[in-house]
Amino acid sequence: MGDWLRVFVSADMEGVTGVTHPQDVIPGRSQYERFRRFLTADVNAAIEGAARGGATEILVNEAHDGMRNILLEDLDERAELIVGSRKPLSMMQGFEGSDVAFFVGYHARAGMEGILSHTFSSPNVVTGVELNGEPCSEARMNATLAGLSGVSVGLVTGDDLTCAEAESLYAGVKTARVKTAIDRYTARCLPRAVALAKIRAAAEEAVHRAETLAPYAPEPPYTFTAEFATASTAASVMFFPQLKRVDDRRVSWTHEDYEAAFKMFIGVMRMATGDPDYG
Repeated sequence: MGDWLRVFVSADMEGVTGVTHPQDVIPGRSQYERFRRFLTADVNAAIEGAARGGATEILVNEAHDGMRNILLEDLDERAELIVGSRKPLSMMQGFEGSDVAFFVGYHARAGMEGILSHTFSSPNVVTGVELNGEPCSEARMNATLAGLSGVSVGLVTGDDLTCAEAESLYAGVKTARVKTAIDRYTARCLPRAVALAKIRAAAEEAVHRAETLAPYAPEPPYTFTAEFATASTAASVMFFPQLKRVDDRRVSWTHEDYEAAFKMFIGVMRMATGDPDYG
């Protein structure tokens, strides 16, 4: 890394300080504009901490819903921002060449009681995703993409379940727990100033230890299995020749190249996505 240290920030929204309800994170809903400011503040805290730790280049990628949520006019000037949803690598667009990845505002996978838990799409559409037979969160699939290119996950922020999963998978990762899930729509939240201070401190330490982190890099082959809420949704994605219909509601595919399997996942999810609500 030498004197140049690049930080990539993937910024989701359900794991942001104070967020507990669909009204907080769906564009046009009653609390969305308020929590856009909270999202931007969490991201800025990560940027500030990274800069304190010695980061020389910081790139933020929008990773929630339409991927047009962060307030650019309020973004810390030490970072640049990728905005827009038509991205080949989706939540991970722009990570290549980074020295460490931060996952800010992340959430638990579908089926868990974490705040607004889901995997890529509403539980009304996707009820679960597995990678090589194990339940898979967005964080885990994104960490795998990064890790197989030599980029480690240095920071994860979100609720207690999200942080616990990160600590169990990514050696040396720093986490910032900004709330504790009571159920899927209820959390015990830290005061905003306290949460932001935690994110800053964790981000700074993550940069300090970036050179010692080990990438999360499972061995091939890579098999994704997506379970949908209805058989009709499963049928609607069967246009890719590599897909296999496991049963009425599940489809799977396998590839030796993880990026190819990952992009297949993005394509399947885009075909399957329907109602934007969280169920």
